[in-house]
Amino acid sequence: MDMALTLLGVIGVWGIGIAFSVNLLPKPVKSSEPFTHLVEVLGLGVILGFGGTALFYLLWGMSGLSFTSLLAYIWMSMGIFVGIGTLFVQNRSLKQKSHCTESTAEIDFQRLCLGILLFLSVSTIVQCLMTPQRFWDERAIFGLKAIVIFQEGTIQSESLLHPDFVQYHPKYPLLIPLNEAHFYLLFGEVNDRWSKIMFPLLYVGMTLTFLGVFLQFTRQKVRPWLFTLMLATVPVMVPFEYGFLSGQADGPIACFHTVTLLYLWRYLSGLKNSEEKRSTSTRYLIIAGLTAGMTIFTKDEGIAFFLIDLIALSIITLIYFRNQFVLAVTSIFKFGITTVIVVAPWFYHRGQLPSTTEMGYFSRMQISTFAEGMAALTWAIQHLLWRMFLQAGKWGLQWWMLILSFVAFPLKAIKPNQLFLLLNILGALAALLIAGMIAPTAVEEHIGESSQRFLMQISGAAVLFIAGQWICDQE
Repeated sequence: MDMALTLLGVIGVWGIGIAFSVNLLPKPVKSSEPFTHLVEVLGLGVILGFGGTALFYLLWGMSGLSFTSLLAYIWMSMGIFVGIGTLFVQNRSLKQKSHCTESTAEIDFQRLCLGILLFLSVSTIVQCLMTPQRFWDERAIFGLKAIVIFQEGTIQSESLLHPDFVQYHPKYPLLIPLNEAHFYLLFGEVNDRWSKIMFPLLYVGMTLTFLGVFLQFTRQKVRPWLFTLMLATVPVMVPFEYGFLSGQADGPIACFHTVTLLYLWRYLSGLKNSEEKRSTSTRYLIIAGLTAGMTIFTKDEGIAFFLIDLIALSIITLIYFRNQFVLAVTSIFKFGITTVIVVAPWFYHRGQLPSTTEMGYFSRMQISTFAEGMAALTWAIQHLLWRMFLQAGKWGLQWWMLILSFVAFPLKAIKPNQLFLLLNILGALAALLIAGMIAPTAVEEHIGESSQRFLMQISGAAVLFIAGQWICDQE
């Protein structure tokens, strides 16, 4: 029974996301684009579906209303009907526009890649569901909150608001717990095995979205599949046990952050196009703002990623778009305000939550703290280089490939969209080093035990940069 409810629950969540995706994404205009548009819709639908479900429950709970099984069934049913209806209308449109111009060899190669992606997706789902929640973070931070929300039917629980309640990081965001609670409400009981379904599905959504965007971005129909396989086989994401196979937040963060950068990159790639195309591509800013908000709503690292995005966009504007300054600033504003709107309810609710085991990074950003942490900086840099390059066999070759791609096409690497990614990656690494310097715990513990998970969160950015170096656009 739980398996059937899990399947129906997934279809419902996916359907909600598909409806959002179809209305947010630009419509395909070329006969070769309908299939690739559908791939992007399905991938982004998973991501927006889980994000939208958590935001719905947050707003519902903040209004003082209770979470019930009836509410979960209504949300699921609405998602199923809306999703199926949207896909039916979308399919009719695709049939009218579809026109295949690819060779038999290209079609056969794409089918091979599709088969590999399907195998990777199914195996990831099976591996994830083989075990219940078992790691510290997924149980003590996210799983425990989900159980309390399910049992008490509210996010205004006295337990979660009490400073002496035994939970780790009480101020951590609720995207994961609220989605898990949604499935518990469908089951009528706590089942921390089937509720993990969201994690491998976010992996599927990330790879499909990546594939859909690049298939529409370039006339080269082989390379997008190759780089999608590169993203799907980064070992620190899958099969690393703390990646998309677990119920921890690092996999979802990697998904939301990668998709945010993907659409910001896509927007920057289209700034040189006509005014009409630029107007259409502003939709990418809205999508990026939504997923950036979901990143913040998943884990506090999302705040740093959002600030880095804004800084990188500002630098790109000052370097390349000073003659389009108003347009560039307006774009940054659209992205930023969308993110703020998404996370504002969460930060309002967060203000009443207790502080017990929080790191308090911003309060510790003082000259004296930085001075004390200088000794940790050398160790942290050496450790990161060791993780990224000397342990490539364990965590992936993406950092070596990034260096190779930069050296192969140095002029392409300083184009606005590509330089944006480099600035983002460097900013993220700098943020990790700063966190190691000012954290109240030893750097060997704070950075040494979590660096591989943080690098997983930005590995998608590395693969995106690599793909951008080797793929030619439509222009």
